[in-house]
Amino acid sequence: MRILGFALLTLLVLSGCTANIGYQFADTLVEWRVKEYVDLNDQQEATLAKKVDELHLWHAQTQIPEYREALFNLREKVHNQTLEKADIVAFEETLLDFWQSVLNRVSKETALINDLTVKQKQQLFERIEEKQQERFEKFEEKQSENPILRQLERVNEVESDLEDIIGDLTEQQDKLLRDWVAKSPSIQEDWLNYRAQWLTEFETILLAEPTDTNKLTALIQDPKQLRTEALQEKIEQSSNTRNTFLWNMYLSLSDNQREAAVEKADEYIDLLDSIMEDFND
Repeated sequence: MRILGFALLTLLVLSGCTANIGYQFADTLVEWRVKEYVDLNDQQEATLAKKVDELHLWHAQTQIPEYREALFNLREKVHNQTLEKADIVAFEETLLDFWQSVLNRVSKETALINDLTVKQKQQLFERIEEKQQERFEKFEEKQSENPILRQLERVNEVESDLEDIIGDLTEQQDKLLRDWVAKSPSIQEDWLNYRAQWLTEFETILLAEPTDTNKLTALIQDPKQLRTEALQEKIEQSSNTRNTFLWNMYLSLSDNQREAAVEKADEYIDLLDSIMEDFND
């Protein structure tokens, strides 16, 4: 069932890994990624390591248990065949709440930005801008491809994820998948433009001396303030279309597929249990 697959994949992305060993080293990965964007001196690296360790521990001890509870509740409804469409909508909101919690926690560290020199701040912005430009170029390259082939590629990607969870799709499920992909609004260009607008605001705040950390906090906690009405409408349409697809996929599950989905959920629940045990010793 796609809602379970979507839940599992999203929860793992939010937890920062696909296995316990990966999560154990998530703090190191974050440090590496930060240092890809800005060159730090020894004192700044030490401060970064301390703050990332604190964030990692906070996430493991407060967020992972919530992910585990949300996934277990979903697993039970699938297992007992009591899932309703409203549960799918509610679960999507839960996932968004999880992400907002991470944003809120990260935004508490904005004061660190003023430990950077003006040159470091400029470097940080320029490297983020480079990444953004790479995304635009990849998007433009994709747009030059045959739209039918792009749809087929998307279908194949989702089908692979689904089959990893429930096994081979039936003809009915394959049709549901293709119909969903065909009806989903094209949102990537609007999203890239939204990210570009966010980056413009970020540059204005970042390069002021000193950086206004209150404005930076607000930008991190509520990036949606920069969404256009057109983008917001497409996001809502995309969400509604996806949730209808997930519900129809759930209704189409065979007993064997349902059992396979529950077993996959159990694997990830065990993983989350292992993470909680490791970080609460």
